[in-house]
Amino acid sequence: MVGRILRVSTTFRRSVDKLGVVAGSPAYRAVFAPMRALASAELPGALDFETPFAPGRAIVRRVAGHNLWLLYRFDQAHVFILTARSDPPVPADE
Repeated sequence: MVGRILRVSTTFRRSVDKLGVVAGSPAYRAVFAPMRALASAELPGALDFETPFAPGRAIVRRVAGHNLWLLYRFDQAHVFILTARSDPPVPADE
């Protein structure tokens, strides 16, 4: 599915603030590049994995060049960016 609508949670916004990701910084640009890519990509991506995230699970994508991880969910029409973390999430058991 190509052309999903990107939705960003308030939790995500608080998480990037807490991680010190400042608008205009290299980290900021690095975080928002994969977010834009998620809206038009086949999901989940080849390097993405699932992790527990209440309620249920979320998909994880690493931010290239940074120790930052985006947690997201998706459906046919939307990509929901849930939060960002600086610690690698634990993959969910198969």
